[in-house]
Amino acid sequence: MKKTNKIIVTVIIVAMLLLGVGYAAIQNITLNIEGTATADPSQSNFSVKFTGTPKVSDSTYVTAGITDDINATISVNGLTQKGQTVNAEYTVQNVSTDISADLSVATTNSNTEYFTLKSELAKTSLTAGEATTVKVTVELTKTPIAGSVNSTIGVRLTAMPVEPGKEGTSEGINGSSQTPETSSEPSIGDITNDNIGEYIDLGNNIVGTEATTDDWRILYKEGDTVYAILADYLPASQVPETLGLTTNPTEKPYNVWSTTNRDTLINGLKNEIAWNSFANGIEGATVTGTPTGELLMSSYNTKNKTELVYTNQPSLDSQTEDYDLYIPHSGSYEECYGYWLASPHASRSDTMYGGHYMSHIFTDPYNCEHYSVRPVVSLPSSTPAELVDGVWTVSK
Repeated sequence: MKKTNKIIVTVIIVAMLLLGVGYAAIQNITLNIEGTATADPSQSNFSVKFTGTPKVSDSTYVTAGITDDINATISVNGLTQKGQTVNAEYTVQNVSTDISADLSVATTNSNTEYFTLKSELAKTSLTAGEATTVKVTVELTKTPIAGSVNSTIGVRLTAMPVEPGKEGTSEGINGSSQTPETSSEPSIGDITNDNIGEYIDLGNNIVGTEATTDDWRILYKEGDTVYAILADYLPASQVPETLGLTTNPTEKPYNVWSTTNRDTLINGLKNEIAWNSFANGIEGATVTGTPTGELLMSSYNTKNKTELVYTNQPSLDSQTEDYDLYIPHSGSYEECYGYWLASPHASRSDTMYGGHYMSHIFTDPYNCEHYSVRPVVSLPSSTPAELVDGVWTVSK
């Protein structure tokens, strides 16, 4: 009987061990999905444009319009007296879906002697959908004495895309700055009135020598504009025929006059379109056929610390520095006695001012056949230029 009981106990223990193996843990299985997601900027997502109709302060003197989304026009005519001011106001809207815009504005003015140009932005940052106004103001700062004066003006509005919430921080898309870098390259802007009389190379050959480095000289700097004057009299053969001025290059190689009337001579000398080829394609440059008396005296007085007035017909001291800048020849040259100034005599209706070889400012009738011209190029300060071997060299 005792032997049978021992066998039963052993079987029960084995069964219990088998049950323990059945309860072991199951391991996790990990499933992986890998890939990429990209997004690209599209210019179509950013749009800032002119909208509506411009408002003008006085339609008698100023007209304004919108050509398309990014181009507008302004025309100012009929101003007669110093201090007259007109303006035009344009609406600009950020029509982007969700991109903001930081705004900046810059102006150009080819005749700072007679006109002041200002631009004002009501807001400098626009969120998506917002609008603002830019006001363009033109003031006549000097009363014309005779003949029309004009200026080529421009306003450039730049809209920079920025992420919402970063307006006014100059941080562009993705937080990277899109502010134009300040150029360290030399430019016309480095010229000062201490450089009056130095040579400047515009890359064209006008006076007929083999080099281009002796064609132009720095006459004056006013504001952001540098004036360069032809170093010598202009050959009559190079006077634009479209002006209707009288020349006789065969007998009088340098002389220019008018057989019509004084206005023909004055308007011809101030016609920037006809003389523009002398700028040699330099962006933003304008040209007139000869300097005004005011411009010449501003240069001479600045250079020599004098206070001469051209209407007093002053003598120009031949002992002063760069005297040949103002009087290129000390005697009659190919029957040429001097050069016209684009300044008519205020009280004598047939008379013009000019620079005479006898070192003074003279007056003579518009039909006098013994005077030449000296074109003047107005160069914006942004024009690339550097001083090379004593000559300011312009690059385009």
